[in-house]
Amino acid sequence: MIKNTAKFVAIVMFFFGVGGVAAAEGTFDSVTADELEAALAEAGLGPVMMEDEMTGAPVASGEAGSFRFFVRSLSCSGTPAACSELIFFANFDLGRAITDEDYRVINGFNDSQVFGRAYIIEAQDQVGVDYVIELGGGVTADHLAENIGRWADVIGAFVDDFRKGHAGS
Repeated sequence: MIKNTAKFVAIVMFFFGVGGVAAAEGTFDSVTADELEAALAEAGLGPVMMEDEMTGAPVASGEAGSFRFFVRSLSCSGTPAACSELIFFANFDLGRAITDEDYRVINGFNDSQVFGRAYIIEAQDQVGVDYVIELGGGVTADHLAENIGRWADVIGAFVDDFRKGHAGS
């Protein structure tokens, strides 16, 4: 979760106000790599920034507790690239083949959760969860902070549901 929302909002507003992507009425519709890094750092998610090799779009890796995750930026334009879609995702190696029970647990998570979407990568014996933040149309700094802060909770809920779903099986 966000450790200090007021401080985070101030940082975000500084970046968006000075960086030129601020829109009317204190909203913005995209973030640059520096802005994404600052937002993830303020949320305590320990970002390491890189670029997508094919598109040059910002990509971040980070940690939510003991779980490693990535953030891909999409729908980017300008210089520096400012992106209006952020896809957070974490994949987990099962160390075994995917089973019918895995599909049941994943479907149960998707049926019961508002935030995040679980999936199976059968060819790699992995399960995962993702979470999309859409900035198109404009969002406030508070909205972005709240959504980034929710990501650690999404991962935690997924891991808990997956473990509970396999308890005793």
